[in-house]
Amino acid sequence: MTRVLLIERHQLLIDSLSQWLRMNTPEIRVLAGASWPPESAGLQGDGARTADVAVVGELQGREAGNIAGLVASLRGSGMQVVLLADHHPAMAITSALDAGALAVVPKSAEPGHTAAAIRAAASGRRYLHPDIKGLLESPAVARVELSARERRLVELYLGPTPRSIKEVAELLAISEQTVKSHLHRVRQRYAGAGLKVGNIISLQDQLRKDGWLS
Repeated sequence: MTRVLLIERHQLLIDSLSQWLRMNTPEIRVLAGASWPPESAGLQGDGARTADVAVVGELQGREAGNIAGLVASLRGSGMQVVLLADHHPAMAITSALDAGALAVVPKSAEPGHTAAAIRAAASGRRYLHPDIKGLLESPAVARVELSARERRLVELYLGPTPRSIKEVAELLAISEQTVKSHLHRVRQRYAGAGLKVGNIISLQDQLRKDGWLS
């Protein structure tokens, strides 16, 4: 029996996918649908931490811009991770895979693909839907990685509540020049990938597309 935790902001998807799995895959048991960590969701019964596989759909709040961090947290709790990827750009999918996710399926794909991904992840095998493979293999995908410090810095500087360079420096306990240097290196990395992010607006847009900003 494979025990599954569904992490998804829309209850309708949780309900419909849970019902399909119950009717068609008796070897897969859905424990709960919730946010993560489970303490904030008030889970009862079996409890989220007893799951073997977490299926991660559309997120909200801080989680939405840090899919890699969520995957790492779930892996640290002993779960394999399946990502439903309709609302995640290629860069975020790559980051989730790098953080330990084993399977990626478009949310719009038939539930049978999700079931196959759950089975594969539960046995430690990778499963990538053909559409996801095509997306990741596209030469247009810019594989620009940000460090944990850079992710935090751009979130403070260009996120939902933008702050000045001085404020970012104070919050991170670094100099203003260090903040500017980090931003310059991020721009250089995008330039090396063939993407123009010469001004704040274009940089913010690209960071959103790549999943670094919510």
